[in-house]
Amino acid sequence: EVAAAMLFRSSLVEGAPEVNDYEKTVMRGVVKMQSIVRRKRAHSAFLRMDENAALPLKDAWAIWLFLAHLAVVVWVGSPVYSEVYSPDSLAAASEDHQVRDFVLALALSLGTSFAFVHVFLLVLERHALRLLHLTLLSVPSMIVAIGLVAVADAAGPDKMGVAEDYGPYLGGGITLTGCALFLGVYLVRSRIEPSAALMSKSAALLLEMPGIVKVAYGSALTATGWFLVWWPFAVYVVQHVVKHLWDDFYQQWGEGAQGQGGYSSGEVTLICAAVYFLLLLSLYWGQGVCRGVSDVTAAGAIGAWVFVPETVEAPAPCVGLLKPVVSNALLRAMTTCFGSICFGTLVVAVVSALVETLKQLKYKRMSNCVPLGLPLKLVNCCVDCVLDAIKRAAEAFNEWALVYTGLYGRSFLASGRAVIGLVKKAGMDVAANILLVSPVVWLATAGCLLVTLAMCAALAAALGHHGQTQAIWVMLPLPRRYALAAALAVPVVSVGLSPLLTSTRTLLICYAEADHVLRRRDPELVERIEGARDLGRRKGREARSAREPSAPTAQAVVCV
Repeated sequence: EVAAAMLFRSSLVEGAPEVNDYEKTVMRGVVKMQSIVRRKRAHSAFLRMDENAALPLKDAWAIWLFLAHLAVVVWVGSPVYSEVYSPDSLAAASEDHQVRDFVLALALSLGTSFAFVHVFLLVLERHALRLLHLTLLSVPSMIVAIGLVAVADAAGPDKMGVAEDYGPYLGGGITLTGCALFLGVYLVRSRIEPSAALMSKSAALLLEMPGIVKVAYGSALTATGWFLVWWPFAVYVVQHVVKHLWDDFYQQWGEGAQGQGGYSSGEVTLICAAVYFLLLLSLYWGQGVCRGVSDVTAAGAIGAWVFVPETVEAPAPCVGLLKPVVSNALLRAMTTCFGSICFGTLVVAVVSALVETLKQLKYKRMSNCVPLGLPLKLVNCCVDCVLDAIKRAAEAFNEWALVYTGLYGRSFLASGRAVIGLVKKAGMDVAANILLVSPVVWLATAGCLLVTLAMCAALAAALGHHGQTQAIWVMLPLPRRYALAAALAVPVVSVGLSPLLTSTRTLLICYAEADHVLRRRDPELVERIEGARDLGRRKGREARSAREPSAPTAQAVVCV
């Protein structure tokens, strides 16, 4: 092999003797083999975590920036902590019987949600394909049904408040969205079985390594704690900046003169928009970092299962603690990859805060204008769709980039370049993963919501509170505190199943870039993926050959 490689390099020198086709084929095979070996070493080196060797930090500047931002939030909001979370207000709230009922319903809702996540993973492991077919049929159908109901309600004699003005257009847009989902499912129909195989394997891995789900719940609790820290900071900024700014403005204009150094209405609006943007940026960045740690941990643990399988077999040191493979991935997410997490989530936070600020400015501008006609309403809907698409694209890009960060320990920019290369190489597989896997989580969330609503309704009936006047809906005579406790099951299930999405992305990236390693680790999974792909290609060739003219017809045309 070394001689063949040297011969290949010498053939590139001017004056060197030419080689025949057989030798060129051998030399190309040798070079390809060398690239495979280098790729295999690059893929498995970082996942062999040496506890004695300190790994370098990636994007360390983002870590210092995030810590400085955290210090500013705590320092600015510290004078308001005693007012927002005073012991008197907390004690008064705890003595209210409605609060006690809410806590009881919340405990019931959380227990149901945790059990539902575990049962759903068990069902998904065994019946992923059937569940995916059910989801792809039910979710677009429900969206189309909701749109048709909105259109019919707007055309009927009894109209709701929203349907009276926007019913036909809103219902038509929802119906078109459902039809677009049906079209998208049809376009990626050949990827349904590979996606089901990836989801089934991901569910099995999450059941084998339950610490990944525990890390996700811990990240959600940390994000909740971050909101409790951020809220006094926001209250202080609004009280001492925004409120004083508007008070000075109204005082100046009330006296009939703007005054020396005063602000106009447009300038005050822009300053308030800037403050609103910075507050949202702070909130989104902290919550994004918490979720990013969970995603990178899940990607690192699944990658360890693929590349370093011997680390998965090590048991947890104690019941209830994390297995070493999960704890090592979490440690790496909090040290080596933390800078990349801060960098990526900062980009997403900037985009999300900017989109929300532009929406608020647009709504404020529209509220001061005359009623809009149909063309301007359509333009408004299109602008909202474009802004939401930009926000979702940034979130999806960051999610895939964090998987690369958790797998290989790359910086955020290097991971972003890898995502672009993955889209060029396997763009349809990425689109199928986004389109097919996420609705399964939506369906599970909706199912858990219905179950928790029924259980909270039973609890309210047992306590004698069912059918009170403060019901949230007429069709659901459930007091608001019980309905709110049941609604909290939605984020619990979403957080519990978020590692499922990360695991499917990780397995897809491993298959796209290191299929030989994944084949050696789980040949059945690779056979299911490749078998479904071969079947899809064969059906595509048969469909194209059916549309083409037959051989005698083509010969007859040539003769004529």
